[in-house]
Amino acid sequence: MAQHFKLTEEDDGFLNLPQGAVLVASGTDGAHAWLERDKDTTVRIVVASVGVATSDGASLEAVIEVDGATASGHAGPVQADTHLQVLQSVQVVLKPDQRLVFKAFPNASSVRVLKTVVYTSDLK
Repeated sequence: MAQHFKLTEEDDGFLNLPQGAVLVASGTDGAHAWLERDKDTTVRIVVASVGVATSDGASLEAVIEVDGATASGHAGPVQADTHLQVLQSVQVVLKPDQRLVFKAFPNASSVRVLKTVVYTSDLK
């Protein structure tokens, strides 16, 4: 059974950061962080998470909270021992000297979260 609780090659590929992305957090909890830029910049914030269902009806969400708004991606419900992958992203425009606070995290229901990554990318 312990085999079910390991990251697969597919999971590693799913969690890989795209070229030019900046890692904010890696682990199981997500991140509470802030962004600043010195010129107008469009930034993509991404949270990706993988896990394994520990019982039938399990689900996994990837949640991003910015300025009182929430965006979430959802996987499930699924049967026990099913591998889940979920990703959510948002794009925000940062003005010079603006500090944008955000939270990005998994929300698991009957899922053992194996890994979560949070990253940002400045869009050109």
